[in-house]
Amino acid sequence: MAYQYLRKSKTVLVYDTDKAKLQECPDAAGIEEVSRADAILLTVPISEMRAVCRTIAPRLKPGQLIIDTCSVKRMPIQWMLEELPAHVQIIGTHPLFGPDSGRAGITGFKIAICPVRVEDAVRRQVNSCLASFGLQAIETTADEHDVQIARTQAVFHLIAQAFKRLSWGGEEITTPGPETFFNLVETVQNDTDQLFFDLQKQNPHADAARREFLREIERIDAELRAKEPEK
Repeated sequence: MAYQYLRKSKTVLVYDTDKAKLQECPDAAGIEEVSRADAILLTVPISEMRAVCRTIAPRLKPGQLIIDTCSVKRMPIQWMLEELPAHVQIIGTHPLFGPDSGRAGITGFKIAICPVRVEDAVRRQVNSCLASFGLQAIETTADEHDVQIARTQAVFHLIAQAFKRLSWGGEEITTPGPETFFNLVETVQNDTDQLFFDLQKQNPHADAARREFLREIERIDAELRAKEPEK
């Protein structure tokens, strides 16, 4: 998704280990060429971030900006700091939308920004670029991002996964509220299983949020079971 917006005003080069995905891409390039770019945007699965960083690290030059787009932040940022050379700049980001939710446009959507190691001038350029796309930048720390996203995205994906496995949703007999909710759930059911498990396993706060949510569901269920039905 970033590609279609960036190429309107920037020179963009695209690399993927899956050559089939690049067959119809006019900006396809090799890893050596991409690794020499002034800014490198890593749009890779969370669990593959460390390996990708190790691959590009020997090819990087001083002053380059490396930006990730992972849906969790603490671990990817830690991996970038550990694997990438000290002479590159680093910003963590999380676009708070996806291909389905942003299909009709991204103006007004939010993006989380975690400055890690970046010059002020470069930071301002990045913020200006995001603003030009109509995005609302939310600057935060990696831990605060992961705490909040565990309570929102991670739990929402958990619910969506459960509904998907139950084949619930799409019923003709419903009310507007649940119908709207199920339509929203469908926007993440097209995501890969790898993303679902990465959101749950790579976010250090997801397990606690998931357990808290499930405990509350169990408490509500117990209350309902204890309440005597009216005669």
